[in-house]
Amino acid sequence: MSTISVISFTIFSLLLLSFLYKKIDLLSPARLFILVWSFAIGLTHLKLSVFQKEWTLYSWVMLMLTLLSFLSGLFIIYVLNADKNVKTIKEMRLIMSKESIDKDFLFKILIIAFVLYLVSYLVSFLVMGFIPAFSPRPEIRTQWTGVFGVGLITHALPPILFYSSIYFFYEKKSKSKRTIVFLIATLTFFLNLLVLHRFDIVYWLVVLMVFMLYATEKLKFRYIFFFTLFLIAVVYGISTFRASKFIANIIYYTSGMKFSVKYAIFTEPYMYFAMNVENFINGVEKYSKFTYGYFTFNPILSLIQLKHPWEEYSMIAKFPHLLTSNYNTYTMFFEWYRDYGIFGLGFIPFIWGLIIGSTFYNLKRNPSLSSIVIYGAFLFVIVFSFFVNMLGWLHFIFNMSMLYLIAKLITRKNNYVKSE
Repeated sequence: MSTISVISFTIFSLLLLSFLYKKIDLLSPARLFILVWSFAIGLTHLKLSVFQKEWTLYSWVMLMLTLLSFLSGLFIIYVLNADKNVKTIKEMRLIMSKESIDKDFLFKILIIAFVLYLVSYLVSFLVMGFIPAFSPRPEIRTQWTGVFGVGLITHALPPILFYSSIYFFYEKKSKSKRTIVFLIATLTFFLNLLVLHRFDIVYWLVVLMVFMLYATEKLKFRYIFFFTLFLIAVVYGISTFRASKFIANIIYYTSGMKFSVKYAIFTEPYMYFAMNVENFINGVEKYSKFTYGYFTFNPILSLIQLKHPWEEYSMIAKFPHLLTSNYNTYTMFFEWYRDYGIFGLGFIPFIWGLIIGSTFYNLKRNPSLSSIVIYGAFLFVIVFSFFVNMLGWLHFIFNMSMLYLIAKLITRKNNYVKSE
């Protein structure tokens, strides 16, 4: 094991042990970000694949610049809030227990959202002509994009399942409504499995975990441990299904693993972690054709239908400088390098550190359902920062907007009724 791996895993282990301290905030952004990246760097530096390479000084500087830039943004927000009225988790739960939710209005929203989800699903199926889970090639799930606008709703699992989940926290009496909401959640979940949108499921679970920690007393350290195992099972399990026609040994040999074939089952989870960082390292060394905003503003460009014309006009490569074509992700940060080079890595992560830190302390100062769902969405970004840039996905922005809008509607409407 390399010195880098030893140092990284030591940091990771110490941070895990800090979770045992009862007064600690388990979901603070800086701690989770360092946890994710210490584990990712430590695992990557085991160098268990022939496709991995030694990192140059320039690569290390770019990676450290990126991580420290994001952490600097978080630290500045921490300093600005050091003398503010930041509430403890116990105080936050007390405030949340008094927040009024219009259960009847939420029930109507869930009915409407589910109907729209079914319509979108059906229209997308009719247009695309297949369902990935029933296709001879389920790995082509990325081609199942649906119809623009309508297809976006097929990604609406996070708000539907999140609000279905919390409905049971507030509705204790009506068995018929609880049964209907349960059926809505169950059907949405299994329909989503058929199109293999794994990140939508994780998105819902992360936001729900944030709600359970800050609004209830049901989230314990042991639950987080099992929750993490479940996340891994979801991501890896759907990935395995997607490539079900390939046996583990084939994946092992095509990935050029250095350990014994007896452990071939560990190939894909290792490569999913390691090759993101390796592709980032290789990309920042070789990439020089900058796009000046194409990736940064991808959701807006997608919304106004300028993404593909810009891509074709500028001949933007989808996956430049991959170490192996079998793994084509670069971490959250490479897109900003593709847009602005070193400036993108030094400045944009810093800005997002400020934004995410601000949402965290807004939640700590003014706990509410809306502040919970916004921070939950950004926590999802942090958890997968080693993998892809969720902030560049239109359906991520769509789901975050829906989570926030519904939170405002079901609280504001109830408060308005009470004021009358």
